[in-house]
Amino acid sequence: MTNFEKEYEKSPIKTDCLELYLKGGILYCIYNEVKELNLEKARVCVQDRLKYIGEQVYPSLFDITRVKHSTKEARDYLADEGNAGVSASAILVSSPMVKMAANIYIHVNRPKNPTLMFTNQAEAVAWLEQFKR
Repeated sequence: MTNFEKEYEKSPIKTDCLELYLKGGILYCIYNEVKELNLEKARVCVQDRLKYIGEQVYPSLFDITRVKHSTKEARDYLADEGNAGVSASAILVSSPMVKMAANIYIHVNRPKNPTLMFTNQAEAVAWLEQFKR
């Protein structure tokens, strides 16, 4: 078994919107640089993620540090039907604007699964550990 096969449970993929990989029972969703995450892009991202994981459900880390803005329609979609296949969400943020958007998502859109915002990936992954099956 190669080091690559030991590190990842499934080969990573890159799509137009994000990079996806499974590591240690956690799904990593790393968003590409996006000026505006609108409803259409959100749907494409969710479709790509669901195609990647199939019928499985995973605690998921969503790295949105390179997303500049998201629309209300995109946040509404992601909080509800866009959460398919996700047992818990850790949202990784960096800039004050992205933090504000993540807070709006968590407190206004109220995702249907446990969701917290983090600025440190290791802390986010540690929190997600409790949701592994």
